[in-house]
Amino acid sequence: MNHFVKFSLIAALSSASCAIGAEAVSDSAHVAPTAFGKMGPYSVTMSEVSDQGLLLVPRASDSSQADQKWPGLVFAHGLCGPARSYSDSLERLCSWGFVIIANQEQEDCGVMNIRQPLESLGSNAKFKHCADSSIMAGNIKKNLHYLASRSDVNAESLALIGHSMGGGVAIDVAADVNAEHSGLIKAVVGIAPWNGAEPIPSSVVAKIGAPLLLFCSSSDSLCPCSGPATVTDTQGPFTSPAAVGIPLLFGPGADVHWNGGVAAIYRNAVKATLMQVDKASHMTIAGTDGVQMQHLAYQSTRLFGLNFNNPDRPYSMIPTLEYSVAFLYDVLDINRQEGQKVMAAAKSDPRISEVLSK
Repeated sequence: MNHFVKFSLIAALSSASCAIGAEAVSDSAHVAPTAFGKMGPYSVTMSEVSDQGLLLVPRASDSSQADQKWPGLVFAHGLCGPARSYSDSLERLCSWGFVIIANQEQEDCGVMNIRQPLESLGSNAKFKHCADSSIMAGNIKKNLHYLASRSDVNAESLALIGHSMGGGVAIDVAADVNAEHSGLIKAVVGIAPWNGAEPIPSSVVAKIGAPLLLFCSSSDSLCPCSGPATVTDTQGPFTSPAAVGIPLLFGPGADVHWNGGVAAIYRNAVKATLMQVDKASHMTIAGTDGVQMQHLAYQSTRLFGLNFNNPDRPYSMIPTLEYSVAFLYDVLDINRQEGQKVMAAAKSDPRISEVLSK
């Protein structure tokens, strides 16, 4: 295998390195966020739970809500992406009244830089572990059981949310769990979900039954709404396209179109909404204002030397989390009226290039 290609593609599929190069934000257009486009009414406490992951719990200022049971969310990170790398997004979600557990396994793919050969020696084994969908699926199921057992969580109001590989595996888990325990998972949110997980998410999504919210961007160079991945490597003496590296890394059956991509997941779903976020990169689409993700992009450029696209984004606040909260407020019956109101406004939001629903 060409080592330039191998190192670059491993890094490309790490969610901590999927938006190389900070996105440019134009000041030419100011877009007002929705009602959920800010921190919510609850303070947030964050801690780590042994054998579970990063735990975020909302705290109400009113002592009368001390015994309140909150909806529970399991968050699944992208391939090799540390849960704490999503802390801004997780805190934003939690502040709207969700107990969140984010697994911290499968975070470390090692060093993947041809200029650091000694540090990169163990990367192949680490990558195979991190890319194992069945391991991530087991972790998500373990997190679900943990949330359902907590006294501050409403076990009748559980949902999954994931980014990239985590988004794809969340769909797989929802299909599997709801087939055995109908209605246990009430909603699923997939942010640029990877349709290369096993089983292929688009092949099982119809089994979920619960409402599904999908986000994608045509500017995403790794998991676009549809079409091929376009990430390239500039570490070596030549530029290697994804069409060469992905099959070498994942086997000859790997498809740079990811089996039809996010569009195929939506097409095969029973009840779903697909929002195409305008001019977002693979990593930024899961962020708040993009700052935390841009820092990760800078670090990834330094470590991996990958050449991702750099869309000129004409707005500052990423809309993904706003609509995720609105969707969950509706589906989980937290505040259906407000949730439906915000969701209905998505078609006129200039940050969203297209909304499809069925």
